[in-house]
Amino acid sequence: MSESLEMMKQRGYAPRVVIDGGANLGQWATLASAVFPQAVFNLIEPQPRCQEHLRASLTAPRFRVHPFALTAPGVHQVRLASAGGQGVSTGAFVTDREWGADVDVLEAPATTLDELLADSVTAADRVLLKLDLEGHELAALQGATTLLGIAEALVIETSFYDIFSQGRPLFAEIVAHLTRAGFVLYDFAALYPRARDQRLRMADAILVRTGSPLLDDVSWD
Repeated sequence: MSESLEMMKQRGYAPRVVIDGGANLGQWATLASAVFPQAVFNLIEPQPRCQEHLRASLTAPRFRVHPFALTAPGVHQVRLASAGGQGVSTGAFVTDREWGADVDVLEAPATTLDELLADSVTAADRVLLKLDLEGHELAALQGATTLLGIAEALVIETSFYDIFSQGRPLFAEIVAHLTRAGFVLYDFAALYPRARDQRLRMADAILVRTGSPLLDDVSWD
């Protein structure tokens, strides 16, 4: 991830605003803020204990915590399930089903990216949007119609098959949605195979808006 972001920086990309959807404990934000030290970071995270950690650890004024889950238009509350305990999980996901006692379920306020931030950014901010929402990325993108018309680059976690048959959107669906919104696949920051047979399971994909200076260099080497 750090190498991919650094490569974008070396090619002249300097976002003024970074939106971190699914900020968790700030792992990605800490990494990205070292690459883009002048950017303002909007950290969007629905888990209260994670919010506490973010506010305590990323204290500079350029880090702003938003206590919401990101979702589709018309939804104002979601249920988050996790097995992390203590209200902190790196894999908390939006769910509609019932779970046993071994799974923590949290009712969280929800909003769309457009409602939260679209009015506060412009194309001049060269917005970098990162989404790591454990399968809820497409719903969040559906709530970002205006923001996707402004953002220049996205980092998005996506799956290549429906892990545990949970009905989550796959890589092709995500890319198709973003292609219609004017983005093209630019890079893979990380590829994750499953351990037992090395089948490609997930990826952190980077997509860039058509017309971005990042796409100007089309030489072979």
